[in-house]
Amino acid sequence: MAKPLSRQERRRQEKRARKAAKNPERVSVAEALGLAEQLYEKGELVQAADICKSVAKSAPKHFDAQQFHGILSAEMGRFETAIAAFETAAKIKPEDPSIHFNLANALDETGRWEDAEDEYGQALELKPRDPDTLVNLGIVKRKLGRLNDAIETFETAISLDDNSLLSQSNLGHAYLENSANEKAISCFRTAIALAPANLELHHTLTTALISVGDFGAAETACQKMIDLDPNNAKAHSQLGKVFQNLERSEESLEMFERAVALAPEDPELLIELGVALRADGQISKAIIKYEHALSLDADIGHAHYVLGNALSEYGKIAEAEQSYRKAVARLPEDPSTHNNLGITLIELGRKKEAEIALRTAIKFDPQHASSLFNLHAVVYQDDDLDPAIQALEAALEAKPGDAKWQFFHAMCLEQKGDDEAAIASFDKVPLDENGYNHWLDSWDYALRQIQQNSSIRVFGTGPETYAHAQEAAELDGLILEFGVRFGTSIRQIAAKTDGAVHGFDSFQGLPEAWQNNPVGEYTTYGELPEVPDNVKLHVGLFEETIPPFMNENAGPIRFMNVDCDIYSSTKTILDLLQERIVPGTTIAFDEYFCNPSWRFDEFKAFQEAVEHYGWTYDYLSFCPFARQAVVKISG
Repeated sequence: MAKPLSRQERRRQEKRARKAAKNPERVSVAEALGLAEQLYEKGELVQAADICKSVAKSAPKHFDAQQFHGILSAEMGRFETAIAAFETAAKIKPEDPSIHFNLANALDETGRWEDAEDEYGQALELKPRDPDTLVNLGIVKRKLGRLNDAIETFETAISLDDNSLLSQSNLGHAYLENSANEKAISCFRTAIALAPANLELHHTLTTALISVGDFGAAETACQKMIDLDPNNAKAHSQLGKVFQNLERSEESLEMFERAVALAPEDPELLIELGVALRADGQISKAIIKYEHALSLDADIGHAHYVLGNALSEYGKIAEAEQSYRKAVARLPEDPSTHNNLGITLIELGRKKEAEIALRTAIKFDPQHASSLFNLHAVVYQDDDLDPAIQALEAALEAKPGDAKWQFFHAMCLEQKGDDEAAIASFDKVPLDENGYNHWLDSWDYALRQIQQNSSIRVFGTGPETYAHAQEAAELDGLILEFGVRFGTSIRQIAAKTDGAVHGFDSFQGLPEAWQNNPVGEYTTYGELPEVPDNVKLHVGLFEETIPPFMNENAGPIRFMNVDCDIYSSTKTILDLLQERIVPGTTIAFDEYFCNPSWRFDEFKAFQEAVEHYGWTYDYLSFCPFARQAVVKISG
């Protein structure tokens, strides 16, 4: 550190500086530059720069004046001024490699990388095989995306100076960006040997180790960072990622939480903690962390994206749409963001907007398989299947071997009547060890119904299924929904009637385990959704809320949506309401088929009720994409 000036010396130098700056012609150029250099060494950059500026103006052909003016301007962040000074110096002494080097550095800072590359090239022509110039040239090539050229340049620099930390670390980054992860790891290890206490190098090494799946070595690298700096939040966050990959969820969460405790105002760390919480099934807590991150920096597009994912998974579809739209505004060329917005719009029943979002995703990535698959749902028409088939074929080309997508492709071909192509496609759908596939079994059942009744419709999206069902419900009577959660479907149902709509839900999630979902899955933690004025919610278990409702509300059921998933709850509904289920009652089932246990869930409960109560019925529609079926009681 420079020794502080005494008050007397400071006043003397300030007087000389003012004199040199205002009247450069009264002092020699050498004296003025010498004074500027003294001020520079003392940290008095502004005064030194003022002197250099005046000298450069009064002696425009003085190389040292222009060079020093450029150096000071660059150090103060005045890069355009620096470039002008360096360019002037380069005209005075074009054979000096240092001026081309300095000019290139300033051009690099302003993002003029191609011009910077040219200047570094001129510097190397004048001073070949200079390692510092080669390193900076390699960095510019990296920025220009020419990774192979950058790697070759860094390797040349290292051959001249194998102890160059900058060369080794930049070569490692170039290898990492070029997917040569093992070579990158070797470079970072060499760089760490040169600078063992450099935390950033340990951090980058850990990133590379995680990318190759060497989690044991990554854990060691993280622990080294923590040993060097126990309060390093980034080190704890990376160790959290390592534990996450090792499926040590409790330790992972502990590390992410510790990282946030060390840097509570770092939005990226909050996002990482949110991701870990979501992976652990703690979606509501994840949402809180994402929202906190956005309160610190509302312009992080990725934060809006992961918040949208969490809200969608939680069932808050309308809120998810808003998050995805904010993500799209900040990540306008990210296909995944447009795709997820499209999925949300499908669920909200806005097909045209969904199609625009999905086609936008495909525009930015024509091989974005998920967008191509989801597009098939919005262009699907059971009387014009070619657009859906084309979307599915493109999806399978982008991601061959996806069993679900292959099934939909085969299903559409069979509906179209292209039996030969359908058989070939169905043959690619894998069976389990017992020779079973729930998609094939479901479609086999649905197809038999369609072949017996040509009026049965097949829809690509859930909202279309609901709309068709309500149009078919002509009986005067009650409109009910069982399984409301955050109200996405009940709002769609309520929008198509002026009458009252009654929603039943405990808002505590599943009362028993279902498939891989534990008790309490799909809970809203008692939070009730916002619903239109014509919707009334009945909170509690079905067996507790249906009897008093029946006592207070007379008449048959016109339409009801059963979205409770499990057999026992569906059976409870049908048994308690059997007297109100009459010819003309229309029932939509939201998990009727196309899931692994479909024959033992809503389907089984309804078929048992049909047999027990002697009902007859007709299928009105199926929606394999949303696993729905609609029936109308006929007798």
